[in-house]
Amino acid sequence: MVTKTLGSKVVKNLTKNIVGKRRDYAPKIAAPKKPSGTKLDLEQGVQTGKSTTVAPVMFHKSREVILDAPFETNQAGGWLNYIKQQGVRDLELDDTSLKNYLVGLGKDKITKQKLLQEFDEIAPTIEAIPLGKPSTMNIINNLIQKLKKVDPDRQDPRAGGLIKYLNDSLPSVQATSASEFKSLESVVGSVDNYMSKVFGIEGAMAKGINFDAPVPFTVKEIVRNLGAAMGQSAKPFAPGAYAKPPMYGGQQTLPGGDNYREFLFKYTPGKLRKTEPEYSYGHDFGLQSGDRTNGFVHTRVSDRTDEFGRRILFVEEIQSDMHQPIQRSIREAAKEGRALSPRSGYAMRGDLPPPKELMANKQQLDLINLKIENLNATNPRSPALNKLYEEREKIRTILTEARQSSGISGGDIPEGPYQNSIDYMQFVTKYLLRLAKDSGYDGVAFSSPQVKNLNLRPGDRSYQGNLGAYGPMLDNAIKKVSKKVGTIPQTTVIKIPDGRVFRIKYLDVKNNKEAKSNIAKGTPAYREGGYVNHGRWK
Repeated sequence: MVTKTLGSKVVKNLTKNIVGKRRDYAPKIAAPKKPSGTKLDLEQGVQTGKSTTVAPVMFHKSREVILDAPFETNQAGGWLNYIKQQGVRDLELDDTSLKNYLVGLGKDKITKQKLLQEFDEIAPTIEAIPLGKPSTMNIINNLIQKLKKVDPDRQDPRAGGLIKYLNDSLPSVQATSASEFKSLESVVGSVDNYMSKVFGIEGAMAKGINFDAPVPFTVKEIVRNLGAAMGQSAKPFAPGAYAKPPMYGGQQTLPGGDNYREFLFKYTPGKLRKTEPEYSYGHDFGLQSGDRTNGFVHTRVSDRTDEFGRRILFVEEIQSDMHQPIQRSIREAAKEGRALSPRSGYAMRGDLPPPKELMANKQQLDLINLKIENLNATNPRSPALNKLYEEREKIRTILTEARQSSGISGGDIPEGPYQNSIDYMQFVTKYLLRLAKDSGYDGVAFSSPQVKNLNLRPGDRSYQGNLGAYGPMLDNAIKKVSKKVGTIPQTTVIKIPDGRVFRIKYLDVKNNKEAKSNIAKGTPAYREGGYVNHGRWK
């Protein structure tokens, strides 16, 4: 069996704790008084955090700033001012609850070690739920249909012979079970030998073909597709990594792709925001309500081969069911010059201090949440849990009614991370770049307004929305991410089965060593900051 899939560690890294820590706290160590034979990785008196084994997809710059601070203790306000001076955005300070936490400490002092410990407990955790299924036969079927439309006698003779062979051999692969790869392995082996003898390229299936290699496009496309079918290039997740098959394949997607997948991103609030209402994501993706709790954005993708023979991860859609309605209400209110009604906005944040008269209730609620967490971790069948849940709901009701009476209750949807369209588009783009790098794709390409509006009329609301979302907004997000990772936005071309072609934005990964290195290290989860001085973060 030649089939390869992403390793379990890679899959876990692409689904759990997507925004994680790159380093742990390490105490300051003084340099030795006398030279010794031991080589230290630090300069005199300089502290360096201990690196984690696998870099997360993204990381919080604020946490890195705290680690690298030149002091070990400071007042809360001093910490906040210092972190802001290092270029950390207010959005990151809000999404992580770091600003409200430090403001709540007043003039109290806090050590670096304690602040990092608190940060890891108050910042939300983010995970991805992938939905897909093995796509081997889908790729083979699409390739067969493409080759049927090609006249081998009118091709470069080196391509024509290969096409004739595949037209004869692939139908036998098509007739086999999706789990039986022997016939496919035989075809792939023959094509590998052909590439070696005719073009002098060894291991074309596993290594791929360089973008500038003097190989006919049709041959490149064949090799990329067969390699993808065998899991030797653009490797998909292992079948067990998918929560379920994709739910919305064929709906507002461009014809001609394969390996269609969906990713739902959800967050678990940190300890300061456990009291907020939960949100069940609008698109259900065939998941139970609890499985999509606090989903804040989703993306739909497919695999394609562009007109240059590159295997690309194509972004069909990026959308936030959580944020788009509220952000639309905010824009409309601003446009009309009126205040946004509380019920039209986000729910009251749990990390904001309640009115003084309710402080005791808030403290009791925090204590109950702590007891619930401890019991769930040590004795999840404890009979005390039901009583604690009842007490928690009673106090939540008291706080909610008090806030409603004071007019500060807000709506029913919590303020999840990345509220702005450009911000959550950047988040998704960074995630997909890491997926592309780890999976062996050549790069990531994105839908355009022309693609999204293919089956819509100019008068449709979605048509107008797509012009902005997949035009200036997405372009802006792509440009900002490309600067972070060291790549340059390009334009590529894809063709659909009916012969129509589309120019789309493309970010190269495989042929850009700098980008691959930067993506592997993890990218900052929010805007601001960037790579300077050969890959060091400012």
